[in-house]
Amino acid sequence: MWCKSCNRETENKICEVCGETTFEDIPIEIYWCNHCNVPIIRPSNSNMDICPECGNKIKYFAADLRPVFPQERLLMEIVKKTPLKYINSSVWCANNRYYIDGESISVSFSKCLQMDTDSIIRELGKYGIANENNKFSELIQKFIKVNKERLSYLKDEAFNFIQDAVKDYPAENIVISFSGGKDSTVVADLVVRALSNPGLVHIFGDTTLEFPLTYEYLKRFRKENPKIILKVSKNKEQKFYDVCEDIGPPSRVMRWCCTMFKTGPITRILSNLYRDKKLLTFYGIRKCESVSRSKYNRIEDNAESIKIKKQVVASPIFYWKDIDIWLYMLGENIDFNDAYKLGYDRVGCWCCPNNNDRAAFYQEYTCRKNQLNGEIF
Repeated sequence: MWCKSCNRETENKICEVCGETTFEDIPIEIYWCNHCNVPIIRPSNSNMDICPECGNKIKYFAADLRPVFPQERLLMEIVKKTPLKYINSSVWCANNRYYIDGESISVSFSKCLQMDTDSIIRELGKYGIANENNKFSELIQKFIKVNKERLSYLKDEAFNFIQDAVKDYPAENIVISFSGGKDSTVVADLVVRALSNPGLVHIFGDTTLEFPLTYEYLKRFRKENPKIILKVSKNKEQKFYDVCEDIGPPSRVMRWCCTMFKTGPITRILSNLYRDKKLLTFYGIRKCESVSRSKYNRIEDNAESIKIKKQVVASPIFYWKDIDIWLYMLGENIDFNDAYKLGYDRVGCWCCPNNNDRAAFYQEYTCRKNQLNGEIF
């Protein structure tokens, strides 16, 4: 528990110093070690200013980060007209800002949209083989090593939360919402491991607008987890493009696509499977993703907050940052959607109205690349 008024950790729900209500999430800060050349995650109340691995002094760096894989790094270098310049560098990203060995550079994705996509693809092909000889894996192993205490804490805390959340539910009433994205991938792994039950029901909502790489990952997930019960929900009565012609495309104000092609089909499949049973569904919802999600509870049973009724929603990773998600996946060697390696920071519907210039650039690049390869996006 954390008291925001006193900026201190406590085991009590009421701070014994100021009397204020405490919160479950202990804020973290990200520091950088110039010697190890990787980020270090630490609680805000930590007084340690040295690297746990090399003992050198560390400096505050960022609020959140994600690793940049070699495929995205090369794309960024080509956009900046510096191919392979950072092949042996430690590259991380937060929003549109890249960090190269601890120093920041910015990339304008609105300008990227004006670039010749075909020439970018040709450059990627030209440098693709050389790009395979990089230090990414070596640096990631160092990142995992210096953050081993954080990884241990994340696992222990999540396992305890999951085991406590399921106390009143039989195994057949437990569901995992699985989208094929990084957050639901982590939640699925955490829940299965915490409950030692590889046969739990996973629900995949196929909007018909998923990335091809999402469908590829779904196939791998099924193969690697043969005991899971994977149910796919899909709107078979309507086609997205037909609805767009009838009422216009979805927008940030009118996101009819979610109700019609995601929550609606999922509701129907849950009703068919469980009738009136009360369900506990594990979701990959995180507080830091948006203002609206920050208002949720970690275990949510408020009918107004839950899109799909007759369920209680539990979020084991509710307080995790992006860097925590990647520390867990990379540290536990978990397979994930390859779209993240290309630079996508989210892998929902490819035409989501909430997508920004960054996503639009990657979509244009991916679509054109698939066209040149004779594939359908």
